[in-house]
Amino acid sequence: MAAGFIEFAITWRADVFAGTPQSSSAVSFGTLGINFRVRKPLDERERAAALAAACPIVPGQGKRS
Repeated sequence: MAAGFIEFAITWRADVFAGTPQSSSAVSFGTLGINFRVRKPLDERERAAALAAACPIVPGQGKRS
């Protein structure tokens, strides 16, 4: 959310190093190739709604007595 994106989704993933000389190193580090899609909010209201949905404030938490 820091970059302002909403609706992040990984649309494709694969072992792109399969069959290459570096494949054992890639497997050791869990390396995958991915495609992802994100969207910027249309306006501040949509950004605030997405932020509220992702990080709801629970009443009574975060307050000091």
